[in-house]
Amino acid sequence: MLWNDLFVSGTGRYLPPRASAIDLVGDGTIERQAFEMSDFESFTASDGFTAAEMAASAATDALRRSGHEGADIATVIHAVFDDQEHYAPACYVQRVVGASRALAVEAGAGSCGGAAGLVLAASHLAADPSATSALVTAAGRFVAPRWPRWLPGLGHFLSDGAAAAVLSRGAGRARLVATSCTAAPELEGLATPTIPAEDGSRMMTPAETVGVMPHLGTLQTAARTAVEQVLQEAGVSLDKVSRFAVTGLGLAQLNVLLLEPLGIPSDRTSWPLHRTLGHVGPCDQLLGLDHFLREESIEPSDTVLVIGIGVGFRFICALLEITG
Repeated sequence: MLWNDLFVSGTGRYLPPRASAIDLVGDGTIERQAFEMSDFESFTASDGFTAAEMAASAATDALRRSGHEGADIATVIHAVFDDQEHYAPACYVQRVVGASRALAVEAGAGSCGGAAGLVLAASHLAADPSATSALVTAAGRFVAPRWPRWLPGLGHFLSDGAAAAVLSRGAGRARLVATSCTAAPELEGLATPTIPAEDGSRMMTPAETVGVMPHLGTLQTAARTAVEQVLQEAGVSLDKVSRFAVTGLGLAQLNVLLLEPLGIPSDRTSWPLHRTLGHVGPCDQLLGLDHFLREESIEPSDTVLVIGIGVGFRFICALLEITG
């Protein structure tokens, strides 16, 4: 899908303190190998703030950077995963930023919630000519015993934090060029919590216990299709993409699923950031985009390809061109 006259005018984030990753890894050989292959250094853990509170902080940051006020926002789209502390987090963000006239909705999409939020915000602005800006937020907080921090079967850490972006008409830091989405819904069963954990604290999914490697070919094809589709529509070749904002999976998983099949070097991606944060639920793509927009090395005409990978499984891409 090609977009016209839509820009990311501001981004924001809230990241709680980091904790050492290795401290959570058990002594078993297989678990140690999984950790070493993941290449994670640390993860973020909330020091008391709820997911909704972190989202509101990130939203305030994004609005300040965008030059907009809450009253300018036509819709608040909040990407959330399993928020047990607030049942209407989009409305909490709406209240804090003063967007009282906005349509406030929660969005799912698992680990690609941030990318999905961009697509939904763009769709709203395209459908309503009177709307001038939209706010996208994403937040995750994983609280024990419902969620352990370290998931050796998946090779990543579940981390806390939030990110936000303001999408506007007319001008901004980065122009939204195109988006795409693909899916492998035949694998949705991997996300069904049907397996009791050994300690009885929760129900685990087949993805956690068996992993996704048996379905690697299906996932690689879906990811490649989403990337090729957005680039083809935009008329941009992969080698011309300056940066890649990816999902914060462990490096081994990220390599086999995405980077190696497409020939993307990890140092052109947001992985160096995620290595220190862990997997911040639905926030990773917006955190990567925010990280790149803060880089001094980013220049006008550079391009950023957002690649979201979410349980279910779904793949959402967004291509942006830096404008200023």
